[in-house]
Amino acid sequence: MNIKDLIDKYVAVKAERESSAENVRKCTASLAGLEKDIMDLMSHAGITQAASDKASLHMKKVQHPAIDDWQAFYGYVAQTGQFELLHKRLSSTAFRERWEAGESIPGTSTSEVWELSVRRK
Repeated sequence: MNIKDLIDKYVAVKAERESSAENVRKCTASLAGLEKDIMDLMSHAGITQAASDKASLHMKKVQHPAIDDWQAFYGYVAQTGQFELLHKRLSSTAFRERWEAGESIPGTSTSEVWELSVRRK
């Protein structure tokens, strides 16, 4: 394949992926609505389990974390060293801004990676 053919194939595959992604978004939204409707009906009926010929469901309460005071939370993490409470990844934008401003951030480095930018016609 020559470069023109590869570019055209790239654009076609990317369009297919975007179409698939839109379908996934629609399915995800539909599932969220169905889950809400099912849980509403189960709650009103006072049940936590239900079944059909194709599946059985169980509804339960689970605890999800929420941060009410970021400053207090970060202070706790720093004081106790419990960094596993945080995701371990850098914010690329914030890191790049500091790096470009000449700030040295201990324990970090940069690497160059080629990225392809494509504009459709």
